[in-house]
Amino acid sequence: MLDIADLSNGTLAFLAMSVFVAGLVRGFTGFAASATVMALATVVMAPIDLLPVCLLLELIASAFLVRGGIKEADYGLTIPLVGFAFIALPAGLYLTKTMDPDLSRLIVLGVVAGLAALQLARIPLPFGRGFASRAVVGVSAGLIQGLANAGGLVHALYVLALDLPPRTVRATMILGVMISGAMGVFWQVAMGILTVQALARVLLVFVPFVIGLWLGRAGFTPENEKFYRPISLALLIVLASGGILRLVV
Repeated sequence: MLDIADLSNGTLAFLAMSVFVAGLVRGFTGFAASATVMALATVVMAPIDLLPVCLLLELIASAFLVRGGIKEADYGLTIPLVGFAFIALPAGLYLTKTMDPDLSRLIVLGVVAGLAALQLARIPLPFGRGFASRAVVGVSAGLIQGLANAGGLVHALYVLALDLPPRTVRATMILGVMISGAMGVFWQVAMGILTVQALARVLLVFVPFVIGLWLGRAGFTPENEKFYRPISLALLIVLASGGILRLVV
């Protein structure tokens, strides 16, 4: 399996640690698994190699969290957002596939740090529920999903601005990430990014990711939300900022 995955033991161990932390964050918040993996694992792997891994992990998370997790989702809000993201996603994938890996890392880490900082500061995207707003947010999320598989953070900023109940926000995010993952499979296979190698890598880190998911989901209670969410976002900012410093210093 290691031969197919083309990973050294050290890289595999670092990736396994990264996806475990990502599972914790995803299980609790309903999103941000990819952002966490990107913030951590770009130290040892290029973003273009992490994109299919993140995509498949998001689909695994959706399968675990979808049961009883989307009954309270706002479908009328989610479907237009992911529809516009589907149109823009291949442009983001093309940029990631063709640009210099170090530049790609900088962009990815900058996107993760910036979006997480906006989340932590509770600065929502200044849009309403109208068609134009959903188009702008959806297209932006599609581009960022192609660059960093972090379109969920864009959706989250937008959904938070609508002042929905916490469980509706979480359910809407789970639904959005699930549909976005299915769209991502289509485009990544079409563009030759999702390969057997990526499947092998995901199989190797499946167990730590699922353990993280279970622990994160167990921690999602109304009384704990005020603690876990800021901690998760602060962690993303610190990790992404540290990655940027390593690249530029």
